[in-house]
Amino acid sequence: MPRLERPLVIVSDTHLGPESPARIAQDLSTLIADNAGAEIVLSGDLFDLSLATRHEQSAEFLVALLDRAPELGAAIHRHVAAGAPITLLPGNHDAALGERPVADVFRDRLGLAEDAPVRVAPWFVRRGDVHVEHGHVYDPDNAPVHPLAAWCGRTEPLGIALTRRFVAATGASDFAHAQNATPVSSLARAFRLYGVRAPGMIGRYFKTAIELCAESGAALAPHAEHERRLGDGRLFAFAGDVGIAPGDVAALIGRVPRPTHLRSQDVFFRLYFDRVLATLLFVASASAIPRRPTASLLALASFAYLAGSTLRRKDRYGNLPRLRLADGAARIRELTAARTVVLGHTHHSVVEDGYLNTGSFAFPRKEGRPYATVDEHGLAELRSQNGA
Repeated sequence: MPRLERPLVIVSDTHLGPESPARIAQDLSTLIADNAGAEIVLSGDLFDLSLATRHEQSAEFLVALLDRAPELGAAIHRHVAAGAPITLLPGNHDAALGERPVADVFRDRLGLAEDAPVRVAPWFVRRGDVHVEHGHVYDPDNAPVHPLAAWCGRTEPLGIALTRRFVAATGASDFAHAQNATPVSSLARAFRLYGVRAPGMIGRYFKTAIELCAESGAALAPHAEHERRLGDGRLFAFAGDVGIAPGDVAALIGRVPRPTHLRSQDVFFRLYFDRVLATLLFVASASAIPRRPTASLLALASFAYLAGSTLRRKDRYGNLPRLRLADGAARIRELTAARTVVLGHTHHSVVEDGYLNTGSFAFPRKEGRPYATVDEHGLAELRSQNGA
C-alpha cells in the first residue's frame, strides 16, 4: 500500500458550546500538542453553532466560542506554525463552518496566516484508501439536502432546526443531544428539570414542532431543488479534489438516505404527532363514554393504535443512526474502494472490519476521551486520551 504523507489524528463531536465544560477544549489542546507533525482531522461537530438562535449569527457565535477556549486556538496556531496541517470537516451542528465568512472568522480569530495549512473540507476527505467524514448524511433527521451544498436556515434538517428554534431559544440545553427521547419521557424530564417553567417550554416545543411540520415537504421543494443544483455543480471539482471518479461520487450521493424534512409525512411521524393525536382522542372519547356509550369504540381504537405503535417501536430514533452509519460505511467501501471508513456523529464508538467510529470526544468512555489514529500505512486504530 502507498504510504500516507503523515499520520492522522481524527477527533469528532467535541461540541464546544457556551456551556460546555472547559476541560473538553483543554484536553483537545493537549491531544493536538501531543501529536506534533500529524494531520489533525476535526471531523464534525467541533462547535455547537446550532445553538445560535439564527443560522445567520454563526460567525458571531463562533467568535464567542473561540474566546472561551484560548488554549485551543493557541494549540492550533502552534501546530500549523510548525507546518503540520489541520483539516476541519463540518458536521450537522457546525455546518456553517463550510461557509466562507464563518471559515474566515475561524482563521482570523486564531491569527492564522493566509497560507497556514488549515482547511475546511466539504463532506469527506480521503487519505490513501482511508475515508473520513462526520457521518450525518446517513442520518435522515440530521442530513442536508445535498452533501456538497451548504445549507441555510430555511433548509436546515429537522434535528438542527429543533435545536436552534427550541433548545437555543428556550435555554433547554439538557435536550440538546436527546434525539432519542419519546414524548412521555421528554414530558417527565421537562417537569423534573424545569418545574414551573415546564408548561411554557412544552408549549413552545409544540409550537415549534407544528411550524416545522408546516414548513417541510412541498413547502421546501423550491429551496431544496436550488440546493441540489448547487451541490451537483460542485461534484466534479470535489471528485477531483478527493481523487475519486465523479461517477462514483454521484453514485454515493444517490445512495444516501432521503432527509426527513423533505417529506411532511416523515416529519409528522418522527415528531410523534400521531401518538399525540391518538392520546388526545383517547382522553376525549374516554371522558365522553358516560354520555355517549358509542365513544367507547373510539377510545378503544385510539388506545389500540397507541399500544401497537409503541410495541412496534417505542423510540423512533434510538439505535437507528448507528445502523444507518454502519450501512453507510459499507456503501462507501463498496462504491469507492475505501479500505477503512472513519465516521463520528453517533457518539458511540465502533471498531469493526473496515469501519471505525470515533465516538464523541465530549462524552468520554470509561477509558477516556475517544479518538482515532491512522498511521503512515493506513492502519486505523481507536484510542483514548486518559485522564479525561
